[in-house]
Amino acid sequence: MPAVKLDENVPDSVGTILREAGHDVALARDEQLAGVPDDQLLTAAVGEGRVLVSFDRGFANVIQHPPGATAGVVVIRLGEQTLPRVRQVAVTLAGLLTTERVAGRLWVLNESRLRIWPRGPG
Repeated sequence: MPAVKLDENVPDSVGTILREAGHDVALARDEQLAGVPDDQLLTAAVGEGRVLVSFDRGFANVIQHPPGATAGVVVIRLGEQTLPRVRQVAVTLAGLLTTERVAGRLWVLNESRLRIWPRGPG
């Protein structure tokens, strides 16, 4: 199972759900990475071999943040960021991280769909 780093904008409940599913989760804010530039946060995740999980849509820009050399980048995009929806997508993410290859890819996950870039064998 891939280790995960949660951006400061990801609610604690996501980390709790991922941990309960057996994932190793680190929080950016616990590592004095809150408020750092996106490149610095992604570099920290890469250095630790962790999948970066964020609500920051900027990480979906594969030109600015190419996922190829990363353990993976997951951008969560919710229509409404309510606690039930956040929990729902966290449970979905926990399962996907155990069944799908994320390394070197960008995942954009919402309540009903997972988009993967680049597409390919997994």
